[in-house]
Amino acid sequence: MTQKPIFHKEFFAKMHTFKELEFVDVEDLSMLKLLGLPITKYNNYAFTLETLNMPITQGKFCIVDIEANGSKPTLHQIIEIGAVMIENGKEVAEFSSLAKTDVLPDSIEQLTGISLAELQTAPSLSSVLEAFRLFIKDAVFVAHNVNFDYYFISYSLEQAGFGPLLNRRLDTIDLAKKCIEAPKYGLGALTEYLGIGFENHHRALCDAKATAQVFFKALEKLPQEVQSVEQLIAFTKPHNQKKKKKEKPVKPTDTSL
Repeated sequence: MTQKPIFHKEFFAKMHTFKELEFVDVEDLSMLKLLGLPITKYNNYAFTLETLNMPITQGKFCIVDIEANGSKPTLHQIIEIGAVMIENGKEVAEFSSLAKTDVLPDSIEQLTGISLAELQTAPSLSSVLEAFRLFIKDAVFVAHNVNFDYYFISYSLEQAGFGPLLNRRLDTIDLAKKCIEAPKYGLGALTEYLGIGFENHHRALCDAKATAQVFFKALEKLPQEVQSVEQLIAFTKPHNQKKKKKEKPVKPTDTSL
């Protein structure tokens, strides 16, 4: 997505090129915002992102973590979503829910401590995803190894008929590497290095809360010139790397070790 105002015609033409938006009315601004795109009218002829000039201190960030019963969204499913909403520099709300399934490998049960009995009586994945969509709205999607969580949730939303995620996203691994000198950047190792209290590792809400604390610690060490939400997103992205084709996540749920 562009980081400057873009004319309506050019914007709609670009939106029509995205396969995941094939069944979305891309000329319906309210629908795009519902899918998470923080877009607003710049004038009568162009659009812009609300994040472009939004100060970081006033931004909306949703810190997310998921647990799944496998590593591939095409073959496996989310079993838990946890999230913390940050607005105006403060945690203002939490989201946490298990999701119903009848499939739970022993390795995942041992890793997470979640039992199959708990999942068999949990709310349906569709209802959990719908609730999460209403929770995150158009906040920036933040996670530790963000592509895994983002694409897993986005794919699951599409399969449930809710459309893909269009939220701006930010990876706290990349952010931490830019702002914090640490021996390792996995969530467990990084929180230990920073002295962040951490209970129930590999439970979604606990991991999301720990990630939120890493996020706050990194923001304290931002260069002074990084002021807006969009500048933060740009600053976080690794540089001097060849672009790779977008892939669905393949890492297991214990990537934060």
